[in-house]
Amino acid sequence: MDVLILGSASASGSRERDNTYLLLQHEEGNWMIDVGGNPLGKLKQAEIPLQTIRGVILTHFHIDHIFGLPSLLWGMWLGKRKEPLIICCSQDHQDQLGDILRAYRTDEWPIGFEIKVQPFDCAEPGTLFVQGDMTVSVFTSLHSGSTSGIRVACGDKVLVYSADTAPSEWIRSQPRIDVLIHEATQARGDMSIHTSLEGILTFYPVDRIPQVIAIHLTDDEPYEEVLAQYKKTGTPGVLLAHDMMRVSL
Repeated sequence: MDVLILGSASASGSRERDNTYLLLQHEEGNWMIDVGGNPLGKLKQAEIPLQTIRGVILTHFHIDHIFGLPSLLWGMWLGKRKEPLIICCSQDHQDQLGDILRAYRTDEWPIGFEIKVQPFDCAEPGTLFVQGDMTVSVFTSLHSGSTSGIRVACGDKVLVYSADTAPSEWIRSQPRIDVLIHEATQARGDMSIHTSLEGILTFYPVDRIPQVIAIHLTDDEPYEEVLAQYKKTGTPGVLLAHDMMRVSL
């Protein structure tokens, strides 16, 4: 399984990056985690056919994480999709998702595929679905409103995506993480509903995680200075995400 980082910017936007969203690539079908503003273009860049997208997982309903959904659906309609599309979201946001779909009048398109909404309980960790050797689960993130992080187990490997969150004791307590993709909205300092790069390096046992990737990045923050500072202390390096970055699990 691969993870393709389609966007890597924070909510404030970026000169060069899309807002943060990811693609889980699996031999039995791909899943998008959140939907940034240019899903059709990014999938074309990666040469990934739209029909391989089995579903979308929405971590929360802040605009920067969902505003590309109508574009994705429109592209699937234009591409004459026939297979159902699953959209997973917290049950707290199921009504809001319905409002969005009604606002774009998807029921009036001559649409050839069913949109299946699959709600989950954001308050409790639990399995979202199993696809072949891949199990995708959700856990509660420490953000504003109902927000879920994503845990993916594939074979004997584990990937954790924090979504937007303050430093998470749930993530820190996990017995095994092979890849941690964690938001870093700022380079330094404490944040109430987000995490800084400095926070990742000081809160988590990064020396025991083979791959740590900072995402949800903000322009003009001194991320490289922080990485250089912590490399001097012997702390293993953390990679900064960029759009179209591929991570193998």
